[in-house]
Amino acid sequence: MIGGGPAATDHDGIAAGMAAAAEAFANAAVRPDDLIQLSCQVSADGLVTVAIRGDLDVATVDRTVRYVTGVIDSCDGPVSADLSELAFCDACGLGALIRVNTYAGQMGRKLELTSPSRAVTKIMRLTGVDDWLLQPTLAGASSGGPASAAPRG
Repeated sequence: MIGGGPAATDHDGIAAGMAAAAEAFANAAVRPDDLIQLSCQVSADGLVTVAIRGDLDVATVDRTVRYVTGVIDSCDGPVSADLSELAFCDACGLGALIRVNTYAGQMGRKLELTSPSRAVTKIMRLTGVDDWLLQPTLAGASSGGPASAAPRG
């Protein structure tokens, strides 16, 4: 039967059920906003600190780079990025930290990555960028001793 018969009603019911299920799945899925929390504070003496918390990975790098570069663009002077509550950082996340550090340099600004979590310290150390991205005292501390005395690999 064409139009309005039992087959059409069953099809409409199935389609409506599938649409409801898809909407419920989309609402329950983890979004990048749930994986990374970004905030910025300006102290009384003008020090700008960006806190990066959560997971810095392929799902969150674009938002993080946009946020940090926006802070760099909108504030005068150096910017500090607190990495102490960064629970996870993969190669994409490390690439994001390198991108924002490079961007700050291109803008004639300084970005200081501070208090790296174990996850961040580990990937920086494994890839050999800890001495470049971290202040010398932090790079040495991340290895448990002076930066020059710590063996690589």
